[in-house]
Amino acid sequence: MANFTLPPLPYSFDALEPHIDARTMEIHHTKHHQAYTDGLNKALGNLGPEW
Repeated sequence: MANFTLPPLPYSFDALEPHIDARTMEIHHTKHHQAYTDGLNKALGNLGPEW
């Protein structure tokens, strides 16, 4: 079964300042989005071989 990975952002974490600060971007990408990717991989792993 395919294992999904979180790709790096195509821009730096500070690219959206002053609207979104670099620390918020870093946390959102490396923690939140990584958790979504990890959860997807875990859920897919629990489906069983028939999928």
